[in-house]
Amino acid sequence: MDAKKALRIVFYGALFQISIRPRLRLSFRAIAVLTLVFVSTLHLSQMVSSKKQDLKINGQAVMVAKDLESNAEIVQEISSTVSVKISPFTYNNPVESGLISQGFSTYHLAVDIATPLGSSIKPLGSGVVEFTGLVSDGKGNIVVVDHGDGLKTIYAHMGDIKVGVGNGVDSNTILGTVGMTGRTTGPHVHLEVYDRGVAMNPASVLP
Repeated sequence: MDAKKALRIVFYGALFQISIRPRLRLSFRAIAVLTLVFVSTLHLSQMVSSKKQDLKINGQAVMVAKDLESNAEIVQEISSTVSVKISPFTYNNPVESGLISQGFSTYHLAVDIATPLGSSIKPLGSGVVEFTGLVSDGKGNIVVVDHGDGLKTIYAHMGDIKVGVGNGVDSNTILGTVGMTGRTTGPHVHLEVYDRGVAMNPASVLP
């Protein structure tokens, strides 16, 4: 049997098997369609690649890189200034003695430190007083200290406030005293820390 006759037998045998098996017939049709899509995509990709220098969006060329000689040397210089900044926080508690009564969570973006009524409250580090006064969101009397570089701390539920807006403070300055203003069930310091407007866990800067 010559090769041509053998191929003819195999070909017609395959056609017969495909004709009597619907699933096999469907599979071959799917393979044919996928092959056609692949060939078309490959052809389109080659055509776009050859025209990439001419592609424009709103009149601006998309590909702006120029062809370089094979022996051309590309030199890129990246320069930046790296500076060291010291944290304004001294990693001391805002009150001399106290226990954390409620920690930081998604629904409580602060740390509550329970301590005796009238205890002195000191800032976590040096900065400038940005706001003092009574607020209506349940925090009562608060003091906001701006520590620079986007860092701010808030001390809430205070009794007396002993600083004013614009005052420079450090970790030894008394901001005021522990009170029970606002919505609170007991004397404590409600402490919030923000880094560029994003609340962070105050425990990260407490001892």
